[in-house]
Amino acid sequence: MSTYSVTSEKPIEPVSLNTALLRLLRDVVLLVIAMLALSWFFRNILASATAAVSVEESFTTLLSDLLVFGLPFAVVIVVALRVRDVMRHNRLLAIVLTLLVALVAQTLIVGEQYLTQSGAFGTQTSVQFTTEQADDGVLVTGLEPGGAAETAGIQVGDVITAIRRDDVDKAGLETAIIQAGEGAILRFRLLRDGEEQQIPVTVTLVSGVDMNTIIAGYGALLITALVALAVPLGWVPYILLVTFSLPLFIGYAWLLLATFSQRTEGLLPVDASGNIGGLTLDNWRFLGGSIGGRLQVDIISVTLNSLLIAVVMTVIVLLVSSMAGYALSRMNFPGRRGFLSLTLVLHSFPAVTLLIPIFIVMQNIGKVPLLGGLFGYNTIGGVALIMVAFELPLGVWLMKGFFDGISWDMERSAMIDGATRWRTFFEIILPQIRPGLLALGVFSFLSGWNAYLVPATFMLGTTTSNLPVLINDLTGAMQPVNWNQVAAVGVYQLIPILILFVFAQEYLLNIYAGGTKGST
Repeated sequence: MSTYSVTSEKPIEPVSLNTALLRLLRDVVLLVIAMLALSWFFRNILASATAAVSVEESFTTLLSDLLVFGLPFAVVIVVALRVRDVMRHNRLLAIVLTLLVALVAQTLIVGEQYLTQSGAFGTQTSVQFTTEQADDGVLVTGLEPGGAAETAGIQVGDVITAIRRDDVDKAGLETAIIQAGEGAILRFRLLRDGEEQQIPVTVTLVSGVDMNTIIAGYGALLITALVALAVPLGWVPYILLVTFSLPLFIGYAWLLLATFSQRTEGLLPVDASGNIGGLTLDNWRFLGGSIGGRLQVDIISVTLNSLLIAVVMTVIVLLVSSMAGYALSRMNFPGRRGFLSLTLVLHSFPAVTLLIPIFIVMQNIGKVPLLGGLFGYNTIGGVALIMVAFELPLGVWLMKGFFDGISWDMERSAMIDGATRWRTFFEIILPQIRPGLLALGVFSFLSGWNAYLVPATFMLGTTTSNLPVLINDLTGAMQPVNWNQVAAVGVYQLIPILILFVFAQEYLLNIYAGGTKGST
């Protein structure tokens, strides 16, 4: 008689208060060291290295500043998450500790800004006067003794009506002063005792304390601390996902809104007078052939060009890639390993490096009877073949991966029963890699539909251009650009992509499976 022993797992002992506090301190110290080290690396190592090779960029210093700016928020969030162990022992202590860390973190940031005279304590452009909005302009209510405005001759009671010939209100005046650089001259048109005068004032830099920024910093950190304490741990991944995806959502929201408005200010549609509203369908008039009254374009013809390139490219890539992948997976022949290596080398070449040789080839093909009219320079077929050449190395490797994941048993059984190699390939093997074929087909279609570099280089004129080339033509430097109409054409191009993605996203994800799961 067999006996079975059941072993019970020991319950997890709760973390003691001292252990929880030590873990919290460890995580905070590691986080501070890591973020400060990254900030120092970007500012002092990477920025210096890029400057040493004569590359002008500000992205590294921007990353450094973002790390420093986000440090107190990261510390508060880590403390709020770690302090949950402390809450099991003393809830009030956990809340007070989190809020205290938030206050200390912001105080340290304010102290650093004071010592470096940056942030809330930094310098800003000013003409050193105070104003208020009046019915007929901006009324000067005060002057700083010896300041730029008093030195220029501005007096209390003057009413500023314009800068040069541009009418301004109080908000516009403040914006003009902020955007002006040190030493810039603003020519104020003003009313004094009923007479109109023009007085130039030199903008200067002044240092001061921006209390609104300091108070906003404390408030933001305290709110972050309370939210981080209240949010369940299971929500954290979703909150991070939404936070990092928010700029993308805002961008698409603006894109959609811009297509139905005359112009936009932020996410608000406005009309020609700057008032909220101005919704219109004029941006979609290109569907009738006219784009902004400048380009007479048959949008249906351009769309068919894009569709033809994508379809021809997809069919040829699927056919050739599946055959080549099958041969490389199932057959041993001289040069097989060299061919595999060659496809990787070909895939590593950027398209731009091959444009000149391809141009010469296309010109020569154009001289061949019959073929030249179909696949020569400035033809849809020629562009499609070039796109196929760029896509084939990736397609061959993907198909080989799917074929490698299929067992030999069914193939051998079919061949023993008398099936030919071709029949086995088409009727037995290809159905097994249907997910891979669909994934590669979607990937190839999207690549052909969105192609810009090759069509822009090897097709001339609007009769043979595709949608990405048309969008680029709309942003030419020789005429004013209607960005709302450009957005409408861009959305028009996105519609087939969105439809295809909705119905084919499952197969598109199979492009990473490599055939290990077989058919589904």
